[in-house]
Amino acid sequence: MTADGVASSAAPRFARVVVDVAPAHLDRPFDYRIPDGASVSTGQRVRVVFSGRRRVGWVVATADGSATDTSRIRDLAGVDGDTVWFDGDDLRVYRWVADRYAGTLAGVLRHALPPRVAAVEREGRGATPPWSGPDETAHDWEGYDSGTLLAAVDANSSGAFWMRPLPGDDSGDLVADLVARCLKAGRSVLVLGPDPGSPAAGRALGVAGRHGADFRVTAQRARYRSFLRCRTGDARVAAGERSAAFAPLRDLGLVIVDDEANPAFKERRSPRHHAREVALARARMAGAVCVLLGDLPSANLAGLLRDGHVTPVDVVRPLERDRAPRVEAVDLSDPRPGTRRTRFSDPAARSLRDAASAGGAAVVLASRGGQGSALVCRGCGNRLSCPVCSGSLAVDRSDESWRCPACAWRGGQFACPHCGDDRHAPLAAGAGRLAAELRRTHPAADVVRMEGFDAPGPQRRPAIGVMTRGSVVARPGWLRGAAASVVVVPDADAMLNRPAFDAAEDVLRLWFAVARWTGHVVIQTLEPAHHAVQALVRWDAAGFWDREVERRAELRLPPSATLIQLTCGGGSAGGDVHDTLTAVLPADDEVLGPDMTGRVLVKSADRRGTLAALKPLLADWAKQDRKVRVDVDPLL
Repeated sequence: MTADGVASSAAPRFARVVVDVAPAHLDRPFDYRIPDGASVSTGQRVRVVFSGRRRVGWVVATADGSATDTSRIRDLAGVDGDTVWFDGDDLRVYRWVADRYAGTLAGVLRHALPPRVAAVEREGRGATPPWSGPDETAHDWEGYDSGTLLAAVDANSSGAFWMRPLPGDDSGDLVADLVARCLKAGRSVLVLGPDPGSPAAGRALGVAGRHGADFRVTAQRARYRSFLRCRTGDARVAAGERSAAFAPLRDLGLVIVDDEANPAFKERRSPRHHAREVALARARMAGAVCVLLGDLPSANLAGLLRDGHVTPVDVVRPLERDRAPRVEAVDLSDPRPGTRRTRFSDPAARSLRDAASAGGAAVVLASRGGQGSALVCRGCGNRLSCPVCSGSLAVDRSDESWRCPACAWRGGQFACPHCGDDRHAPLAAGAGRLAAELRRTHPAADVVRMEGFDAPGPQRRPAIGVMTRGSVVARPGWLRGAAASVVVVPDADAMLNRPAFDAAEDVLRLWFAVARWTGHVVIQTLEPAHHAVQALVRWDAAGFWDREVERRAELRLPPSATLIQLTCGGGSAGGDVHDTLTAVLPADDEVLGPDMTGRVLVKSADRRGTLAALKPLLADWAKQDRKVRVDVDPLL
């Protein structure tokens, strides 16, 4: 086939190669001559000489001719085996990701393709028997308005759906049923979970049996083996974390993303894509069904639901309310006795005492690790801030003076500028302080401070796990499959008042997650009418976004606008970047910054227009060796 699509009987003479180099101005294919007798096709990995060095490259097209002077074209230095790493459909996805996240195609290929292990390519592969699953589905979907979703999966149709499992339902059961339906219909399935312990990924692989490819493995051989099994069609179900979003499945019919708003789905390297967006794009391009699961939609998903691009799978509301845990919101501003009791109000202390007396397990969700340091006024509750940078203040225990961890200001204690009260207290006790106090008040309980992913919990009963957000997982092993007697949130306000525009969204999602572990939640707050607190009390995710979208629209924040963050380093001046963006980007864009770290933030109402204007700038900066890193949707 020639470059213009005309059939040719002669073998193509030239390969168009994307070379594995980082600069944006080199983000284009380069022509190389195919040596006589060699056979090269789109998707193969090759070796080339580029700028005097041997590098890896990827063939994205072959052609009979070249627009480049043939005397300047080098031969390919080598072909790395016969493996075809991607096809035209995969390449379409890769290019979409590069455009959507202001990256390069070479950068996307580094994310999408695993390291090569030649020994795995030489392994023999026996024939995989046809998949045979249960004749009947395993879940009756009682309580869900799931007719449209199930019909789309059964009929090999397409569409995007949002589903919030009912309290008490195992999301793994729902996933297993959807996977079995899609396999029965003859198509492949991709399942993404935020961490290796995701129940959705495990259940999907259990249904697939020998037809499953596990991308949660860390060994290079195993990952490459899973990749090749998908590439050759031996595997029909791929499951894993965010890197599995690019698994090269044939005839994709269903994509499932469990806990779609989890920050683990955001890529850490450039281009910083989000696995949820890749999943939606793959499903759309393949004519497949995409199902997004979670407790609270992300801001991007909330926008898609609002605009009708994603269909919610509604539940029977009375059944949902009946199954939801009882949430007791304690108003700490109530002057009546009993609302305050050191760190724990009377309802919280009583619930913890009852749990310990009954030999049960309780969860205390701390707002932060350690001991806690930020200060607030005891009189009005306002945060005491640094007079120089407005950062949070901490007490220097050596001389009781105040210091600012952000700018290193140090000085004597002063009265609250809002109410004049000179009394102060820590904004929130950390997990260490809370655990120490609970050990004193509940000496018979196994009180364990849990910080970090997969932290070990209490080993005996009664038990109190003092957890931070980093230790929250879908199924805490220390609860032994049983419900917690109570979940206590002693410092809701510290979580809600974090200096981040998405603090309420983020913390409500955390509260929903831990509330699924119990039938009783006690949450202490000075703002019981806050829409995040009320959404938890009413178990109402949609109600939260009804209020939150209005607030964000006024500030031009997601989902009403797209945020694009540019981080300047390596000699790039943030002020120059700001001025250039202001002059070049669409007039409706708002350019903020730079901050102290050289970051510039763009608020865009037209993401495509902004990225189109940004692309030539990135190429020019790369030519000048100016280090400017782009992050589209930096907080999602």
